[in-house]
Amino acid sequence: MSQKMIFLSHIHEEKALALIIQQAIVEEFSGFVDVFVSSDGTSIPAGANFLKKIENGLTNCVAAIYLISNTSVKRNWINFELGAIWIRNLININEEKNEIPLLPICHSGASPSTLPSPLNNLNAISGNQASQLEFAFKSLQSAVGGRGKLKTDFNKLAEKLIDFEYTHNLGANIATAIKLLLPAKELKGLIESCERLDPTRQELCLKLENIENSIIKKVRAMANNELHSIIRIESISSGFGFGPNGSVSMESINMYLSPKLIVDAKKLILDI
Repeated sequence: MSQKMIFLSHIHEEKALALIIQQAIVEEFSGFVDVFVSSDGTSIPAGANFLKKIENGLTNCVAAIYLISNTSVKRNWINFELGAIWIRNLININEEKNEIPLLPICHSGASPSTLPSPLNNLNAISGNQASQLEFAFKSLQSAVGGRGKLKTDFNKLAEKLIDFEYTHNLGANIATAIKLLLPAKELKGLIESCERLDPTRQELCLKLENIENSIIKKVRAMANNELHSIIRIESISSGFGFGPNGSVSMESINMYLSPKLIVDAKKLILDI
């Protein structure tokens, strides 16, 4: 069977996740599949023409995977690489050739149901769901001409994606938001309180009073981007306070989020 190429599109910040997916695909289809990952140090050797290598990957691949988060979905390169394969696939369909699967893998807060157009027209999956990862790999198997039972342990693969979400994205962003809003001396107490709650509790309300407006703006920006649908900010009141440099705008808010997220991000919040 001839060597086939799968193109894996990702942003630089999500390189670690791209390498996890690449390794899983190579191990599953060992011997007849190459996975093009621009940041792996192999797909584009040192000194090679970067754009030319990308173009070759987009031209020759038999399937494409897109790692989609609330951050990557807004990046030009992801959309450029999606458009290139989309057009190739349309040409193949018109010429009655094999279709090229375009598989968005959603992670770190992004979900198939909230994808913008045209991504919402594709068979996107949630990367932290084992059954959906298996569905994606079956599509890849068909594209590369493979057959038979898949050998990948999709439960373990889903666990790796979940670990990535917390360590590199969701957990880090939760920790950033919490540390912006709370004094360092209160962080340990917050975590201990969350650990005592019923683990099935879905939402916790943090009542935060007299926070500088500049800090609230940063957290609101996170709520609209990296932590979209993960945290919710409710304004309670606003006014003025006095700091070292004089009068400052202040705001009191309620922030809603899952207490489990705080517990899971414990090490990142406490810097341990």
